[in-house]
This record gives sequence, structure tokens and C-alpha cells, in this order.
Amino acid sequence: MPSTLAIRIQGLRDGHYDIVLSAPVESIADMAPEFFGEIFLVGTLEKVGRRYTFSGTARCQAHLICDRTLEHYTEWIEASIEVAYLADTDLYLLRQGERRDRTYEVQLIREDDTYIDLAEEVRQELAVHLPMKRVAPQYREIPFEQLYPQYAATPAGEDDRWRPLRELLNKMT
Repeated sequence: MPSTLAIRIQGLRDGHYDIVLSAPVESIADMAPEFFGEIFLVGTLEKVGRRYTFSGTARCQAHLICDRTLEHYTEWIEASIEVAYLADTDLYLLRQGERRDRTYEVQLIREDDTYIDLAEEVRQELAVHLPMKRVAPQYREIPFEQLYPQYAATPAGEDDRWRPLRELLNKMT
């Protein structure tokens, strides 16, 4: 059974189709635990012969913890979704069982498939777009020294052995 992020392709004629889908986060297996609420997928499906190409954007809210203050905050995570499929049953059956990298090549589907399920692509792309450095919006423009002056100031007579660590810290913020 296809997920709620599946596009029905049975009976489509060549052309462009506007796609607007949504699904609860819980309906997508193995979603990162930061995500909650609804996943929104908007884009265009193009069909030319046996080739289907989807180009669009996925959005979902994520619950994050600020690395600087440990405050909880919510942020929209957005990712581009670009994927192409080729309906070729013979080639699909020949390659069945092979583990393929879905990022750089055309995905094979059976000619009698009725849906293209984008759930896995959406899950992967949203997870990759979670920020590595999580800083709440209200603290993004505030330098670390201003936020925590007690840790940024250099007391008189401080041991010089801490200088490389302090420089590294300054580069990270």
C-alpha cells in the first residue's frame, strides 16, 4: 500500500501535473524524531513516455534544542526533492534485489505500477537538511561573547596554554 506521499500515475498522459500532498509525520517510517506535525510536498510531475520526473519541495516543522542556550524552539525545515523514474518492467526485474543509490540515477519501476511513492526521498532529504549547528533564531545574530561575557573575557594573568582552545571556540561561534 502506498504512503500518503504517493502520486497516482496510472492512466496519466504525457504532460505536467501540479502535485500538492501532505502526510502526518507518523505515517512515514523512520522519520527523524525532531519532526512533528504534517509533511507538505508541493511540486510538478512531468510524464514523457515511460519517464516520470518529480521536482518540488518538502516542508515540515522540527522541534530543536538551541546549542547555545539549551532552549527548545521550532523551525520549518525545507528540502528540494528531485527524482526521476523509468517504467521498464524487464529492467526492473533484472535489477531486483540490488541495493542502489537513489540519489543520482533514474529509479526503475514496473510498467504496471499505479503509484510513485516519494516517502523515502522526502524522509532522507528532510533529515539531511536538519541543521548541524542548532541556534534559536533570536540568538543567531548575537555573538557568543555578548551572550556569555563571563566565558569570553580573558582574565589578567590567564595561562597561555588555553589560548589555542579559546581561538578554536571563537572560530566555532
